[in-house]
Amino acid sequence: MRLSHLNGWRAVEAVHRLGGIAAAADDLGVTRAAVTAQVRGLEDRLGRVLFTRTPGGLRPTPDLVAVADRLTEAMTALARAQEALTFEPPGNRVAVSVTQTFAETWLPRHLPDLFPRLGQIDLNLNTTWDVVDLHGADLHFAIRYMGEITGDLAGIPLLPSGVVPVCTPDFAARYGLGEGSMDVSGVPLVHIDVPTTDPDWAGWSRWGQEMGVPVDISQETQPRYALTGSGVRLAHSGVGLVLGGLSEIFASLARGTLIMPFGQRSVFPGAYEHKLIWIDGQRFGPVQRAFRDWVVEKAREDRRVMAEVFGL
Repeated sequence: MRLSHLNGWRAVEAVHRLGGIAAAADDLGVTRAAVTAQVRGLEDRLGRVLFTRTPGGLRPTPDLVAVADRLTEAMTALARAQEALTFEPPGNRVAVSVTQTFAETWLPRHLPDLFPRLGQIDLNLNTTWDVVDLHGADLHFAIRYMGEITGDLAGIPLLPSGVVPVCTPDFAARYGLGEGSMDVSGVPLVHIDVPTTDPDWAGWSRWGQEMGVPVDISQETQPRYALTGSGVRLAHSGVGLVLGGLSEIFASLARGTLIMPFGQRSVFPGAYEHKLIWIDGQRFGPVQRAFRDWVVEKAREDRRVMAEVFGL
C-alpha cells in the first residue's frame, strides 16, 4: 500500500493525542509553524478538514475522531520499529518528581491502571514541595504546579487550578449551608497555608473579597493547618469548611463524598496549572514515552470531569 504525507500524519496524530500544536511540536522536535504546515498540507491532500479552528485551540472533527485510535496505533508501531533499529532504550525505569498533594490525591486513583497498561515498569516517585532541578537529578519527568514553562524545559498542561469551599454533606446540614446563600458567619473555616507563587491563588480572605462575602478570619477558634498534604483529608474529617484545590477535590465531589455547598458560583479559578515537564530534547525509550502518554490521557479524562463538576 502506498502511503504519502507521512510527516503530515505524524503531526495530525500528535496534535490530536496531546491536545495542541505546541505540545505536538515539543513531542516531534520541530517548530510550531512546521506542525501547522504539516497539518494543513495533509488536509489539502485529503480534501477535508481534520481540525476545527476555534479561539480555544484546535478541535478534532468527527472524521478524525473516527480514525484516531488506528492512527495512534500505526504511529506507535512505526516508532517502536525505529527504536528497535536505531536506539538502545534506557530500560523500564521512570523517575518522577511530584508534589505531595498530587501524589496523595491523583496518583492513587490512577496507578491501578498504569501497571497493567505498561507492564514491567520501575516507577520511582520523588515526593516533595521543593522544586527539583531536572538537570541535576536522575529524573525523567516532574509534575509541578506552575505558570509558563520557560528555559530549556518542555511540558504539557495536565489539570487546571483554583479553589472552592467544600465539606461533607453532614457538615453542610449541621450548619445549614446551601446554594441559597454563601453566608459563612459562625461556620468553622479551615485555613490551609499553601506555599505557592500563583498570583490568583485564594485563601479565605481573597475568596471572600472576590465573592462579595464577609469572611471573618480573626476568630482564634478557627483551625489553621500548614499544608503537609491534601486538604481533602481535612474536608472528609468534618472539622470545618475547607477551601479545597479543584484538582484535588473534584473526584470526591463527583463521588458525592464531599459537596460544594454554595454550588459552582463559589468556584474561584487559579492562574497556574499542574503540568508534566521534562528537559527539552531529552530522548526517551518506549516505557518513558508510554508513561508520558498515560499521564496525559488520564489528565484529559479528568479535565472533562472537572469541566462538568465545576462548570469550567
